Amino acid sequence: MKDFAGKIAVITGGGTGMGRELARQLTAEGCSVAMCDVSASNMAATKTLCEADAPQGVRVTTHLADVSDLGQIKRFAAEAAAAQATDHVHLLFNNAGIGGGGSFVAGDVENWEKTFNVCWGGVYHCTRAFLPLLKAANEAHIINTSSVNGFWASIGPGIPHTAYAAAKFAVKGFTEALITDLAVNAPHIHCSVVMPGHIGTEIITN
Repeated sequence: MKDFAGKIAVITGGGTGMGRELARQLTAEGCSVAMCDVSASNMAATKTLCEADAPQGVRVTTHLADVSDLGQIKRFAAEAAAAQATDHVHLLFNNAGIGGGGSFVAGDVENWEKTFNVCWGGVYHCTRAFLPLLKAANEAHIINTSSVNGFWASIGPGIPHTAYAAAKFAVKGFTEALITDLAVNAPHIHCSVVMPGHIGTEIITN
């Protein structure tokens, strides 16, 4: 994809951190954005920042949705298409993530599963839900955010980090396998995995 002007992007976790910065940079280049988050106020702040620098005609729409819930993500996909007045999207940034679920052995089951279901399930649910809209575009790209913890399942000696690391390994493996799947079955859609190290976002608070 050579430029973003006139394109439509979907961003999960658009309320803060990397999602907010993605939205700001894309809209500044003339790309319309549909974002989801669990915080309406955070998304409103992102939208204000985007609209301050976006060229005329760029649409920024916000949608409340928990990426770990497939029903909410199906609703998000339908709402985003309607709000953007489109039958296709060009870019899907599976960016949403949370920390937590450190210990599988001694930790809380619900906390562990919540972390895993957001960090991995969100990628799966959103890719499933938005695939028809991506297939309907003339060119498209899926960008999945893994982590350096998708290479190394540790944040230091003696510190359990199982849910997040397991999820980020899953995101990396899924993306690498999906590259081949798309090349065979939908060659106009490309796919990348991003493996960031520490970035000063609100993920721990979230």
